[in-house]
Amino acid sequence: MRTTFTVRNRNYELVLEKREPGEGEKNHPYTSTVTNGSPVRGTLQFTPGALDAAQKMAAAKSFSVDDLLASAAARALAAEVLVRKLKPDFSFVVDHRWLSQ
Repeated sequence: MRTTFTVRNRNYELVLEKREPGEGEKNHPYTSTVTNGSPVRGTLQFTPGALDAAQKMAAAKSFSVDDLLASAAARALAAEVLVRKLKPDFSFVVDHRWLSQ
């Protein structure tokens, strides 16, 4: 999945690649690469509730689940870069609240 987002007039590109959860992991991990100049790699973990909500929203509004998840990830990362610079190997949990209504 790929999307872009803008924070304080700075453009970012986000690429998400699904990974298999490790043993005992309840969230669904995606390798995430955020680029604004040099790329920063980390992990976004989507909760089961976020995935369920994305599937329901996609069905109800004829959107792609991938587009909804990418948008939620971009919103979560935009909030983070407002506060601090992303560091390599970042890890954030994305829950249903980041999905656009």
